[in-house]
Amino acid sequence: MGDWLFSTRRTTTSTPPRLESENRRDDVTCPSLNASTSTSPESQVQHGHFQNDSSTEISENGGELYSGSKNTLRKHSFQVPSSSSVALSLLGTGTTSLLDQTSTTDDLEAQARSHRNCINRDMIGRTGPRRSSLSYNVWSALDSFSSLTFTRPLKCAITYFLASLVVFWAPLSRALGSGDAKHLAATATVYFHASRSVGSMIEATMFAEIALLYGASLSVLSMLTARLFDELDHIVVGHAIVLVVFCAGGLGSIAFLKQKMKIASFNTACSLASLSFASILIHEGSIQRGDVSFSKMTQVSVIVNTGIVIATSVCFLVFPYMAITKLKETSNKIMKTYANSLSAMTQNFITGTAFTSNEFDKLLKSSQSLICSLDTLLHESMYEHYIRGTVDEYYFHTRLVKSVQELSQHIGGLKSSHAMKLRLMEAGHGYRQTSCSELFDVFVHYLGPQMDNLVSILQNALEVLPFHGGRLESRIRADIGSKDTIMLARQTFDDARTSTLREMYSMDVFRSHIESNNEEIGVLLEEIASVCGQFSYGLLNFTDGLLQVLTVIEEYDAYLNHNHPRSWYWIKFWERRTSYFGPFTSDDAVTVPQELSRLFSDDSSDLRFAKPSGPVPLGLRLWRALRMFRRNDVKYGIKVGVGAMIFTMPAFFNETRDIFYHYRGEWGLISFVIVMNISIGSTLSAAFYRILGTVIGTFSAYVAWQLFPSNNIALPIVGFFIALICFQIILTGRPNTVFGRFILLTFNLTALYSYSLSRGDDENDDDEGGLHPMIGEIAMHRLVAVIAGVLWGVIITLYVWPNSARAELKRKLGILWIRLGLIWKSDPLSKMSLLEDNISQSQHIGLREEQNLAKSCLKLRDLVAQAEKEFRLKGQYPVQQYNVIIGVTEEILDAYHNVNTMVLRATKSSELDTDIIRYTELERKELGNRIFLLFYLLSSALRLGLPLPDHLPNTEHARERMIAKVNEFRLKQVSDARIGNEDEFVLFYSFILATLSINEGLLHIIAMQQQIYGTIEDETLAI
Repeated sequence: MGDWLFSTRRTTTSTPPRLESENRRDDVTCPSLNASTSTSPESQVQHGHFQNDSSTEISENGGELYSGSKNTLRKHSFQVPSSSSVALSLLGTGTTSLLDQTSTTDDLEAQARSHRNCINRDMIGRTGPRRSSLSYNVWSALDSFSSLTFTRPLKCAITYFLASLVVFWAPLSRALGSGDAKHLAATATVYFHASRSVGSMIEATMFAEIALLYGASLSVLSMLTARLFDELDHIVVGHAIVLVVFCAGGLGSIAFLKQKMKIASFNTACSLASLSFASILIHEGSIQRGDVSFSKMTQVSVIVNTGIVIATSVCFLVFPYMAITKLKETSNKIMKTYANSLSAMTQNFITGTAFTSNEFDKLLKSSQSLICSLDTLLHESMYEHYIRGTVDEYYFHTRLVKSVQELSQHIGGLKSSHAMKLRLMEAGHGYRQTSCSELFDVFVHYLGPQMDNLVSILQNALEVLPFHGGRLESRIRADIGSKDTIMLARQTFDDARTSTLREMYSMDVFRSHIESNNEEIGVLLEEIASVCGQFSYGLLNFTDGLLQVLTVIEEYDAYLNHNHPRSWYWIKFWERRTSYFGPFTSDDAVTVPQELSRLFSDDSSDLRFAKPSGPVPLGLRLWRALRMFRRNDVKYGIKVGVGAMIFTMPAFFNETRDIFYHYRGEWGLISFVIVMNISIGSTLSAAFYRILGTVIGTFSAYVAWQLFPSNNIALPIVGFFIALICFQIILTGRPNTVFGRFILLTFNLTALYSYSLSRGDDENDDDEGGLHPMIGEIAMHRLVAVIAGVLWGVIITLYVWPNSARAELKRKLGILWIRLGLIWKSDPLSKMSLLEDNISQSQHIGLREEQNLAKSCLKLRDLVAQAEKEFRLKGQYPVQQYNVIIGVTEEILDAYHNVNTMVLRATKSSELDTDIIRYTELERKELGNRIFLLFYLLSSALRLGLPLPDHLPNTEHARERMIAKVNEFRLKQVSDARIGNEDEFVLFYSFILATLSINEGLLHIIAMQQQIYGTIEDETLAI
């Protein structure tokens, strides 16, 4: 293996060692492949050309094979297995003749089968398991059981058990004083569970302390306000200010920040702040009496902090795991996923076959899931670097993660090229298919071995990068694929690619259709050539991305070798230093370029909208000033605040105060705040699981108390096993995360609270039994309070500024389509010739928003999940159709990525680029307008909920006219003796492929939209 991999420095078409060993093992010989290993690059590539006296064109037309020199076609009357089979055999032939003209049919079929087996075994050898299946499965099962199925819930259950001893262990209970709120220690461990990473727990603890401080501030200010107005003999006014400013404003601001931040640990901290403030606002009673008492507030803070300390200690000491370590493991998994994806796509592209199972789709979904988790792990690792004094290393981790994530975009581009190639090959019939097969076979014949060699080297490198055994894999062995080896293989592949494209466009089968003005076949051949050129260029982009990863690793290794001392300079907050990382803030909204709206008009005079000459009306100025209040997150905060104020008002009226206290209204308020979500679907789902979890929790507490009344040994053990089950639900999210949390919280409110009463830790709670708790009465009070709070949350969500996920999905998806149409309408290629003058890369309108638009697709999937939970009389929500539509939109974004990559690479356009851009200007403009109009119609129909008309703008004819124009330019170039480098057309390869993908995607979206809105009800068109 080492000899072969070292030989890649000298050989361009070396045979992978696994292939040779498998050939020997299975008694299958590949003479052409083995022979190619002794061929030097100089004998195959010279000045960018393969030294081959004759080229061969193969086609399959009624069983006849065509072969011959570059200028003649000679017919042979023997059969070949298939065009793809011959393409497989071409991979190992190097520069030898494709077929021996004296070969028999049996010889050809045997040779094709031999090469097909060689290639398939080579690919299988790369991706197949390298360990014993039995031992590998056993260790995998043990690892999965210990790390996922058992360890994390066990840590959480241990934490809950220890926190419950605050109630059940008398010495600890007495140390915290007298009071019935000691169950809040266990409640804190439910929110701040110990299964987090060390970095996540540090962040959660920080947010928890800030939340407690905020809740305490609201409590103190509320008490001081009530006391002030009580002394002024205006207690009612004081209560009104407390309700409006501190209850509505305080809880509303918490809800707004929770929605704005969208960080899991911050959300739990917001719930904790609401819980601590509600206990003082309602249960303690000082505010209603106009008193100032810090004893209850202090005790609640101490109890909650006790639970946080227990959770933090268990997290750090019991089965701890670092986000830094998890980040490294996830990076390795992603790279191995890239290796398998790259190998599978290259194999299927060469063989011309589609993916026969959904394994590849699962592989891509797994890769996407891992990529999304990288951001979270990187964020959590930041706190670990802070504590360890290695903040500078975080800089390298950030660069490394960004480089690894960028590779996924290149994988998406390769997938798009492969899918388009399959559609083109299936579109051709008869002579058209024969011509396409001939063209593709020549591509495989010349570039197949180099492509196979490059992918093999890339895959070997991907399998060991970027970390090994938790440590940085700084130096890759040369026999695996060092940076020099990868660069040499890339250069060899790039030279072969350029020569291959020249050979393809100089074929008789290509030139004859151009010269005969057979536009239909000429367009199809141009599309096939574009697919081949773009896929090969996509491999170069992926290689460059991997080289960037290696560059970051080398710099990281150089930094580690200098043994820099640990530093905690971040503590000196008053000193400004250069930050290696930006703030981790929520970017819920995708930014809109100012130039985007101007693209609705083609008239240059309208590019700058004139400002109104007269004074702006007062109403318009007010409308603009109140723009913030039209945001969903602001309206959500206002809803929560106003709803909490109205729900709390009975606690401040003498007539309703007693019954509000009797049914423990503070827990109704807490349930209201927790159950409220920004969308109707999320609120309804949380409401259902909140009520169901409360019922199960009260029933579990009732049964446990009946079996072990006031038993401080059996009850915590029962709680441990209940916690084990509940945390399994919480951590896996099945059926819903909040379901397990609400079961455990209700168990706290019932069983642990009852034990506190039985020990004399009561605060005027004789209505629930005092020293002899009435467990049934307590359970009923909790159930009524929670149901009241949940139902009030549902009412506020449905009737106060309702935010339907279905309506939001339509709006955001429609706007996304409009923006995609505007991006294409802006014609990025039109500014290529001006890049070297006054227009920078950043002025390519919309293309710089590619990553933001890709993130918006993930948010759209979340909206689909929320919309499914909304009640709908028309029947089940079309989740599958919407997921397909979003998936197709993501594929269109992949096509945009291909063009974006090319535009950003073209820092300076060549003379050929400038000429062809100007030559095809009118055709591109027409195509861009048609694509934009189609996006516009789809968006409008989606927003209105109407089916699309029968006759829609046709983009196919406009695209074919543009491709024909490219053919005409190429023919004109030949007639003018201006034979340029075919690699200069790679930008148009990307553009042509993108138009193909967009056209196919739009047709798919139209079909899905017709399924959703194909039926018109009687009232649909009513005026």
